[in-house]
Amino acid sequence: MSAARRTAGTEEAVPAVGGVAVPDASALLGTVVWLAALFAGTLGTVPRALALAPLVLVPLGVGMAGRAAFPGLAGGCLRAAVWLQPVGALLVTASLALDVPAPTAAALAAPWLLVTGLLGLAALSRTLDRGGVALPETAIDAGLAYVSVGAVALLLYHLDITFWFGRTIILLTGVHFHYAGFVLPVITGLTGRSGHLDSRLWRSLVGVILAGPAIIAVGISFSPLVEVVAVGGFTVAVALFGWYVLLRIAPTRPREQAVLLGASAVALPVSMALALGYGVATFSGVDLGLDIATMVALHGSLNAFGFALCGLAGWRVAVP
Repeated sequence: MSAARRTAGTEEAVPAVGGVAVPDASALLGTVVWLAALFAGTLGTVPRALALAPLVLVPLGVGMAGRAAFPGLAGGCLRAAVWLQPVGALLVTASLALDVPAPTAAALAAPWLLVTGLLGLAALSRTLDRGGVALPETAIDAGLAYVSVGAVALLLYHLDITFWFGRTIILLTGVHFHYAGFVLPVITGLTGRSGHLDSRLWRSLVGVILAGPAIIAVGISFSPLVEVVAVGGFTVAVALFGWYVLLRIAPTRPREQAVLLGASAVALPVSMALALGYGVATFSGVDLGLDIATMVALHGSLNAFGFALCGLAGWRVAVP
């Protein structure tokens, strides 16, 4: 296999070494590093979920995204991001795991901002080159762009620049844009690439999924009412998306893939129902027992391991 494969005359943006795609090798290495940090007890609950994204989820998603055409500048940026991603992921994990001064932690996290910035530039360039809306590719490009917001939030967290929020909220913003911002749109795009979904309802769901993470972030920042409305609409769209995957996509795939995609599809609406409950409780003042600690434990775990890891691993079994 050449260092960069070709599809329909267009160079793929995913480099490979010795027949192994670099993102796949990086995800495998990231899994080992994440498990080592887990057993060593160096990562807290939120950092543990956050570290999983750059170490494992982002390389998996980028590797599958790059199976389509990334011409010109878009391809160059994506290839650069792929080569830099393992280093950036290791350093950003060190920033979360090590007890170091704030400037040192910020310096360790900074390369991840470069990696995600390259992904965002690749998405922008590809969008401009495409000159139209092709929903699966638009969804994937949105994921590549959103993840840089998560990297900025993490850098602000290390620099203790919190604006009018607490540090925990800034850190959770980093998590939000790595999962709802990156993983969900990429999985949505991969689902669209499978060719099974092409209807008005599907197009509406994709639109809500792509706009939702940004609107929810605005609501959290400025208005509990906007947050509740945005989370409500997002929850409904995500639940319907999970239903589509569970009933229409998973049964058409090989058994191992169907099990992983089915597990991901079930975890997603449950996780988002918890987010809706938290938003309603915050707006109304009613105590539903969904404080930050509970949300991190339940919502965070379902998102990280149920939806994101199972979903990306599922599509990796047979990439559309």
